[in-house]
Amino acid sequence: MRTALPFLFMIGVLLSSVCGAFQITPQKYERYTGDLPVMEEERVIRVLVAADLGFYYLDRGQPKGLISEMLLLFEKFVIEKTQKKIRIQIIPVNRDQLLPALNAGIGDLVTANLTITPRRMKQVDFSYPILSDIQELFITHSTRSPITNIKQLSKKSVWLRASSSYYQSIRRINKRLEKLGKEPMFVHFLEETLQDFEMLQMVQEGIIPMTVLDSHKAEFWDLVTDDLQIHYEYPIRKNGAIGWSFRKNSPEFKALVDEFVENNRRGTLNGNVLFNRYLNSKQWFQKVMSPDNIEKFKELEDRFIRYGNMYDINWLIIAAQAYQESGFDQSKRSHAGAIGIMQVLPQTASEPYINIRNIQSIENNIHAGVKYMDFIRQHYVTDDDTDELNQLYFALASYNAGPNRIRRLRKVAEERGYDPTKWFNNVEVIVKEEVGMEPITYVGNINRYFTIYKQIFSLQNAAGQRMASQNRLRFKLSR
Repeated sequence: MRTALPFLFMIGVLLSSVCGAFQITPQKYERYTGDLPVMEEERVIRVLVAADLGFYYLDRGQPKGLISEMLLLFEKFVIEKTQKKIRIQIIPVNRDQLLPALNAGIGDLVTANLTITPRRMKQVDFSYPILSDIQELFITHSTRSPITNIKQLSKKSVWLRASSSYYQSIRRINKRLEKLGKEPMFVHFLEETLQDFEMLQMVQEGIIPMTVLDSHKAEFWDLVTDDLQIHYEYPIRKNGAIGWSFRKNSPEFKALVDEFVENNRRGTLNGNVLFNRYLNSKQWFQKVMSPDNIEKFKELEDRFIRYGNMYDINWLIIAAQAYQESGFDQSKRSHAGAIGIMQVLPQTASEPYINIRNIQSIENNIHAGVKYMDFIRQHYVTDDDTDELNQLYFALASYNAGPNRIRRLRKVAEERGYDPTKWFNNVEVIVKEEVGMEPITYVGNINRYFTIYKQIFSLQNAAGQRMASQNRLRFKLSR
């Protein structure tokens, strides 16, 4: 079975929570260098990032992904530690410009999944590793033979970005091949702007035969496509580590970054919560992306769109909620008496503000569920300060835990210094303490499914355009 890679753009997939509003710098950069006192004086830490789906990407102009969430925590930590209002300013650049821009004074910190290597450590300093025990792995189409020893690599072609640590790993392999009297691998360079999912799509389509990926990213693709082979048997780098980087001779800033990373890296309590949100959700991900569920999703699409438009609610949120509630199963009944795909209580459907009969019908069930969501949003959630998506998150939490309770806990969150207009990392903290994990899991799962469904539809058009362009330049490599 062939799983189309464009469906899986998201490995951001995986699950992005909505991030706060970072400032994204314009194209003209002010250049200056210095240690933490300079940043305190400027009241800004400029963070250099590169597009990396699931880790850092833009959605409606706002940064999303694991790195973006980590930077939100870092900004809060910096303010508490320094007792100064220092903001995070994100500066997107191409991957090959990350370290040059850092040393040129365009940015102060690089958070872009960079492997710590001796070559890079000659240019910059690195933090305590935020991820450890990373391997670099070959990726080919599933029809290729498994790679188990170095001799198989002689005269094979591999495609990668020149700035990546993968290139240095391939150079080491070629030196070993030379000592064995074998021909080297043929290295071809890809555009620095290409993201991992694009390279993997090219492998899947047979445009390039092989590339390389870090193991923590490869885990995603090993789960969700049948067309790619991850060559775990022959890693080209073992025990790698990924860290944040900053200019040399910045001891105060290094101490600040190291303290944050040590308390938030994968393996810590804080870090595990965040990394698990993105990297360790295998079971639900496989289930939601199964062919049967995608087919059900498509069959219900028109209904979701109809009632989404009727009540001005993003129809993909409705689809995600329906999957969370019932797995798209209209026959489902709960112990509390909730019925159908949206798990609507008959007494709720009969209330004057809903007044929809026969919720045993899938059409009426979806209508009743969406109308109830709209009622909650209009009467318990809507305000001028809360953006549209967070209004939906609060409405979802209310759908699960009760609108009066969530409205009260938003006030508690504000009293305790959290932002009452933001669900993730703010009101959800109070709800977890006061109510428990059920509404947290409910909203979190729906957000994950929403991310996936959004990518399924947005990427179909993009994939078609990209492949049309690629076909003009298409070349098959037989090596």
